[in-house]
Amino acid sequence: LQNVRAPYSQSVHFSKRYSIEDAYATTIKDKYSAEVQALDFSQTKAAAKTIDGFVSNATAGKIKDFVTQDTVRDAFSIIINAIYFTAEWEYPFYKSLTKNLTFFSSENDKKEIEFLRDSNERRLYAEDDDMEVLSLRYKDTSYAFNIFLPKERFALEKLRKKLIGDAIQKLLSKLELTYMSLSIPKMKIETDLNLKHALMAMGVNEMFSDSADLTGITASPPLKVTKANHKAIIEVDEKGTTAAAATSFKIEPRSRKPDPAVKFIANHPFIFILTKNNNPLFIGHFA
Repeated sequence: LQNVRAPYSQSVHFSKRYSIEDAYATTIKDKYSAEVQALDFSQTKAAAKTIDGFVSNATAGKIKDFVTQDTVRDAFSIIINAIYFTAEWEYPFYKSLTKNLTFFSSENDKKEIEFLRDSNERRLYAEDDDMEVLSLRYKDTSYAFNIFLPKERFALEKLRKKLIGDAIQKLLSKLELTYMSLSIPKMKIETDLNLKHALMAMGVNEMFSDSADLTGITASPPLKVTKANHKAIIEVDEKGTTAAAATSFKIEPRSRKPDPAVKFIANHPFIFILTKNNNPLFIGHFA
């Protein structure tokens, strides 16, 4: 719709050595539109290539080599979630205005990078005591790229702790069209995350333990989640945004407006949130 693509794909690949419950297979197919596929996991190279092909296709080739032979080895099943997003700005930036400026990553680190720039334009903007928010809409205006910029130059962690619960929605609800002069970094970010550690730090522990109850998947053997990985890529340029993300879970048998214009200069670490109808799709930071 209107130059926006945002497909979401899911799949469950399980070892031919085992069987899964019919009710589980039906639920993930009907409720989550997921593909279900039985593979010979003893052929680790071929199985990894098949699953990695699903991820690559689901992300328009942006994420490759995500699933390895080690991911597949000894697995009962591999669960994949993938999303691809590409959209053009409602108001594109002129390449002729793109300019190298200084970005201050920390008190002791700064670098010269390309900035997208615009001036005397009406953009959606809000602020509170701690931060400024710039919302750049795409041609399908239900989608937006939102930058949460701390007013204190190196206060990213303070900002991160504040953006919880309904704080994001509350700030986005305050956005108003404002005459602005803006400079934001041209970005290309790629991240790999061990999601298991992140989830356990948040208190999600049981599914990784020997007491995990995943009996709805199969009657036997008893299962637990042993790995959870996440990879994301996001690119922001004069034309718009392209983003892709993939997550894998490895399950194993347990035995194993005013004048002058507002100046918005994002030249220090900030948080960005790509939203649809103010609901987050991608969250990250630039530093």
